[in-house]
Amino acid sequence: MDHPFVDHDASEIEESEEPRRRRRWPILVVSLVVVIVAVGGALYFAASHYQPLSQSFNGGYGSQILASNGPLATNRIAGGAHDTVVWTEPSGTFHVEVIVTLNNDQRFGVTIDKVLAPANASGNSDVRAYFDSKPSAQGTYGYKGGPPFKATTLASEGQLQLVVHWDQQCVPASASNNATTYKSLPVEYTFEGFRHTVSVPIDTLTITPRPNC
Repeated sequence: MDHPFVDHDASEIEESEEPRRRRRWPILVVSLVVVIVAVGGALYFAASHYQPLSQSFNGGYGSQILASNGPLATNRIAGGAHDTVVWTEPSGTFHVEVIVTLNNDQRFGVTIDKVLAPANASGNSDVRAYFDSKPSAQGTYGYKGGPPFKATTLASEGQLQLVVHWDQQCVPASASNNATTYKSLPVEYTFEGFRHTVSVPIDTLTITPRPNC
C-alpha cells in the first residue's frame, strides 16, 4: 500500500532545530568561561610567583666597613676558592657599605622598589641605597654611590648596580657570638601589581666581633 507523500513545511523544520540551538548556547558559554578562568588562573599564578632576578654573580660586588670617625676598619684577606675580606668590628656604631648588582634574566621587566640591609643581632639604622655612579678613590674601596636610589624599572636582560649603606652597633664577642657573615641582601620588587621580596647575592661579608665595645 502506497503511503501518501508528506511535505514538511520549512518552518516546521526550523522549529524542530531551535531547541537544539538553545541547548548548545549554555554549553558553549560555560566552556568559554572555564577556559577564561583557567587561563586567568594560570596568569595569576605565574605573575604572583615571577622571579627574574639572578641568583648568580654578574657585575660589580664588594664591601667596606668604616669606623664612626671615618677610617676603614681593620681587615685581613682570608684565602680560599675566592679571597674574602674579613673585617674586625669597630667599637661603638660603625658604617657598612656594600655594592650589589641586580640582573634581570627573564623576558619581562620588573620595578625594583627597595634594597634592604640584612638582619643582624644589633639591628640596622639609617639604611640608604644609591645608584652606583660616583665611587670615590679610596684604594680598592670607595662605595659612596651617586644619586639616592628611587624605584626604577629593570628591563629584560638589564643590570642595575647599587650601593647600600647602613649603620650597625658593635656587639661584644661571647661564647655564643661568632663572626657575622652576610651573603645576600633583601630586595623588594613589583611585577604586575604583585610585590615580592627576594635575597640577592653579594660578596661574602664577614665581621669578627671585638672582645669589648
